[in-house]
Amino acid sequence: MQAFLRVLRGIFITLVVLAVVAVGGYFLLPPRASATTTFMVARPAETVFTYLASAPAGVQITKGVTQLAVTSSANKVLAADIAFQDGAKGTASYTISAHDDGAQVALTLVRPLSRSPIERVQALTGGNVKALADSAAATITTQIANLKTTSFVGLRYGVVQLLAKPFFYIENCTSKESRDITAIINQAVQAIPPLLKANKLQQDGSLMAVEPRVVQGQYCYQIGYRYVGAKPNALLIGRFGDSPAGTALHMTYTGTEDKVVPEVYDRMDALLAATRLDDPTRTDDDWATFEVYNDDPTQPGGSRNRDIYYVVPSGVDLSRLTALAPPTEGSAPPADTATPTPTTPTVTAPPAAQPSAPTTPESPPAAPASATPAAPAPAPASTSATPSTTT
Repeated sequence: MQAFLRVLRGIFITLVVLAVVAVGGYFLLPPRASATTTFMVARPAETVFTYLASAPAGVQITKGVTQLAVTSSANKVLAADIAFQDGAKGTASYTISAHDDGAQVALTLVRPLSRSPIERVQALTGGNVKALADSAAATITTQIANLKTTSFVGLRYGVVQLLAKPFFYIENCTSKESRDITAIINQAVQAIPPLLKANKLQQDGSLMAVEPRVVQGQYCYQIGYRYVGAKPNALLIGRFGDSPAGTALHMTYTGTEDKVVPEVYDRMDALLAATRLDDPTRTDDDWATFEVYNDDPTQPGGSRNRDIYYVVPSGVDLSRLTALAPPTEGSAPPADTATPTPTTPTVTAPPAAQPSAPTTPESPPAAPASATPAAPAPAPASTSATPSTTT
């Protein structure tokens, strides 16, 4: 009998020990599941960071995971609150670093766990969070592949307010070849001033070109001058309208015609896409652009001092842009062009910077413009400056 009791006692002690170990082990199990996946993208690190940091609230980073809000972003590291399909709240963090010609992204997803011992044991290897992190990495890689490979680092810009002025122009389409654009500009300089004079109109400023759209593979724009005087009732050649007005991003370019697209337009397009203000897969939402020449546009290689503007579409909020890629300081905008908005100095594109001026808008630029091809297309009527009235 005593032997039997000793056996029972041993079994009891063993069970107690196992229970203590089990309970202790449970509390040693992680209360949350965490998984990190590292992947490469063939885009500049600054572009990747800006794109991820500009994600709006409610964006789905992968099926079953919604990003609620970015809570911090600096030095290419950002954190965000996320929600899982079952309602659980967690966090996502991204660390971006330059790698060869692209960027490396380390994505970590974290979610709290229930009291289920099975779920907590599975969390030791990441549980289903690991699969979600891998899926999110694939989604992000696909999205970023639509962005431009051009880096916007070094782009200098400012935010200005433009006032409309009477604009006489001729519509034209040409290829995107710099030699064709230069030829059109040379013809405009020779042909348009006599038309203004014949209609008793006074030229008000330099040649400018509004470049709103691509038509059947050609670049189409309006090229002409602002003017002062009474508009005639009828015209054989040309049209009347208004120069661009509203809020605009301003850059100054001092290079040759053949380099303006990669040095200014490609960089600004890359920045707008990275801040999600323009969809690079579409052309119908492109921003209207225009150029004003500040010197002789007929010289070999084109103008060496031009102002370039991206007209901000109606309803577009620039806060993400100015927060993630703040306007840079520069000199005041051209006398007759525009005045910088209260929050930014007018700046420049890669080559040279053009600072900002007062807050109160003045009349639009009086500098010449180029018909340089750019990616942007027309902006909404309330913001775009594309001339339209025909007489």
